[in-house]
Amino acid sequence: MSGQETQIDKSEARVKAMFNEIAPRYDFLNNLLSVGLAPQWRRRAVRRILSSVESDRARAGVTETLDVATGTGDMILELRRRWESLARKDATRQGELKTIGVDFSSEMLALARRKAPGVEFVECDGCDLPFDADRFDAVTIAFGLRNMRDPSRGVAEMGRVCRRGGTLAILEFSKPRFPIFAPLFRFYFHRVLPQIGQRVMKNTTEAYKYLPESVDSFDSPERVLEYMRASGFSNARRYPMTFGVLGLFIGQKE
Repeated sequence: MSGQETQIDKSEARVKAMFNEIAPRYDFLNNLLSVGLAPQWRRRAVRRILSSVESDRARAGVTETLDVATGTGDMILELRRRWESLARKDATRQGELKTIGVDFSSEMLALARRKAPGVEFVECDGCDLPFDADRFDAVTIAFGLRNMRDPSRGVAEMGRVCRRGGTLAILEFSKPRFPIFAPLFRFYFHRVLPQIGQRVMKNTTEAYKYLPESVDSFDSPERVLEYMRASGFSNARRYPMTFGVLGLFIGQKE
């Protein structure tokens, strides 16, 4: 089990039902509730991820990435957009990018397949990935780790399928610690966000009440780094973003 007990129901059945229910308006609400910052967060994460991938694989051969808890595929789309942008600027960069996304929500994956035709999407549990060990050059997960029933096992699985020298990147919310900003964020997250979410996307699973609760009950950033180091990423670091509302955890597998 993860190192911190939670007070909310994170059973696979409940979380899967919740994301299946809100899938039709998930992208719209993500942008609304992040005040339009979600695309910026992904862009910043992807820049660091691709800069950490070995240059020889970017210039020749295939770089293979896995996005866990991919949702509607936005992280994969940003990876591909950035890869193509770098290729246009650098004529020596001839390598191919192959991306795979996994999620346990069939409704989310249905939307992802429409948004990113040609990308392979697999329905599965992130704590039990159906891939060989040491396969991927980069493994990513954005805002999905805290939803796993056992985050430590999820990180271990991502570490298992990441090759030696490969990159693991985790983008995840956390509780901000800035004295002035923290209470404003808590008010928005606990009072405003659930009301907006419920009115725009009526649902029976209390999805937008679950969101702030899942952040509050999630493991500390220090614990996430411990999970990464225990999974072979001894140089793992966290880069805070937007006053500590979220962080990018990144490391290379030894």
